[in-house]
Amino acid sequence: MLIEELRRASHGEAEPLEQLNQLLKAGAEAELADVAALTPAEAARLILLLKPRRARALLRLLPDAPGLAALEELDPTIRASLLDAEGQQRIARIAAKLSVADAADFLADLPEHLVQAALAAHPQAEEVRAAIAYRDETAGAVMRRRLVAVPQDWTVAQVIDEIRRNADIIDRLYAVYITNGGRQLVGYLKVRDLVLYPTDTVVGTIMRADTVTVSADTDREEVARVAEREHLPVLPVVDAGGALLGIITAEELREIDREEAEEDMKLMAGLAADASAMDGPLQIVPRRLPWLSAGLIGSSIAALVVGSYEDALTEAAILASLIPIVMSLAGNAGIQASTITVQALASNALWVGDIGGRIVRELGGALLNGTIVGLIIGIGIMAVSGFMDIDRPALLALTALLSLLVVTVQASVVGSLVPLALKRLRLDPAVATGVFITTSNDVVGVLIFFIIATSIYI
Repeated sequence: MLIEELRRASHGEAEPLEQLNQLLKAGAEAELADVAALTPAEAARLILLLKPRRARALLRLLPDAPGLAALEELDPTIRASLLDAEGQQRIARIAAKLSVADAADFLADLPEHLVQAALAAHPQAEEVRAAIAYRDETAGAVMRRRLVAVPQDWTVAQVIDEIRRNADIIDRLYAVYITNGGRQLVGYLKVRDLVLYPTDTVVGTIMRADTVTVSADTDREEVARVAEREHLPVLPVVDAGGALLGIITAEELREIDREEAEEDMKLMAGLAADASAMDGPLQIVPRRLPWLSAGLIGSSIAALVVGSYEDALTEAAILASLIPIVMSLAGNAGIQASTITVQALASNALWVGDIGGRIVRELGGALLNGTIVGLIIGIGIMAVSGFMDIDRPALLALTALLSLLVVTVQASVVGSLVPLALKRLRLDPAVATGVFITTSNDVVGVLIFFIIATSIYI
């Protein structure tokens, strides 16, 4: 199969993609020899277009280095699902040839059983294990270990020679880091410094000492905040003794932002943070059922509240038609308020000194929204009463207006305050949205509605 056809297939063109599927199904390795000429990005795109079995067959046809690079282009959950027993052995074989830093970088996102299999074959297993031992969500878990670091007594010429010798493994030169004899970070040089200063200049005399660092156990969300606050595209990572361990580049910072946003979206939807599209039924249950059960409990409580006002519903059955409106408005108002607060907390854009002002603004907006929505429903009730028999339509309209007004205010204030309370308790504020806010506001909203309805309409 010609390389041009494979590249067309990688862009989703139907005819070459179907031809590729047929050749993979038939195991026609000779016709697929051109697969080796694909770039890692092209191979990764093809893998995502194929069914899992065919994707594994394609992966087996790729040479070790391009195959490894293609895997690195994929999401970790997809990567893990592609590795069957043969693929796992291949990963172990490839990892055994990598340096400690490169092996740690590649293995860090793989499932534990794959990591253990690869470590068993690596000649420096203990060093690799130590390099990937940082807990998840920290700078140490996401840092890049490949960097340029030189002693402070080197000259500019020695640094340039070192960069040239390692040019084939340097992805991108962000800075040259300067260390002392104990590998403690003492400063850095910008790339332009290597051009501006004479080649016999000792780097320790021209290095910049204003280095902003993060420790390996710093939470990755805090890392992103530090980089944003200091306007830095790259951050060096050090251990407790100040020894240089790695760097977090702009690519890792973007990945941190993306993963944090994805995690918040999952929590807001009532999903476990590690839920993914590759989950099987036995993984879906424990990762989704807890919040579904919580929602069921909340709905049951709301049902009990409704049931406790059975006499009121018997006396005025039309009230039942307003219950879905009240519950929907309560849930939506709470979600809107809590989402804004969570977003402000996540982006560090919440002005702590303005908490009182924020609550007042939220309260004012809720009063206006509740009044407008209540008037719309009230006017609708009066309009419908012109051609339908509605008992005391004016009182029913007033009940709807006051109920929606109070419910909107209550839900907005709770939605604004609960994420702040969770943040104070060192819990993820995103948990406040989704099922939690919706269910709690449903219960409270229905209760408020019946209190007002029994006071005015019944």
